[in-house]
Amino acid sequence: MIARLTLRDVVFLAVVAACLLAVSFLVVPLVISLPIPGIRSLAPSPFYGLLLAVALLKVRQPGTLFVVVSLVGLVLLMMAWVMFAINVIAGALAELIVLAVFRSYQRNEAVLLAAGLYMPLTVLVGLGIGAVVGGPTIARFLMNPWLIVPVLGATALLSFIGAWAGLRLGQELRVAGVLRA
Repeated sequence: MIARLTLRDVVFLAVVAACLLAVSFLVVPLVISLPIPGIRSLAPSPFYGLLLAVALLKVRQPGTLFVVVSLVGLVLLMMAWVMFAINVIAGALAELIVLAVFRSYQRNEAVLLAAGLYMPLTVLVGLGIGAVVGGPTIARFLMNPWLIVPVLGATALLSFIGAWAGLRLGQELRVAGVLRA
């Protein structure tokens, strides 16, 4: 269940969602022509990890991750319903996993896990949805896991590096008094 958020929290999360979209719109076109599944999640993954970690450090309430990725998904819905579905399902899964393990975002490990887990889950959810609606094209990639596993591993690595950097940045911003909960 989404906790009660203040208007200030929602505005902050909307700004983070706008930053995530801006990063995606700048980075994804660089790799969009590569015919490798998951490559569109690999490129912005460190930035997503960083910005999601800062958002979760600022608003440490259950549902925060889901709100941010839903706002991102609403913009992506105007382009394709599949991108909306991938973002929202991956966000919900990441949120559920973190809340099942930690119960809240009060611990920094929960923030790190949520921010780092989201982008690799978009790869897995994208492959799952692609297998359902994509037909033989995606099935060909699923039959060759050597194409998927390196991209998934690199996405997870970059996402967790970005989340760790976001955790460090958020802690420094909190010490400086810029990021208040």
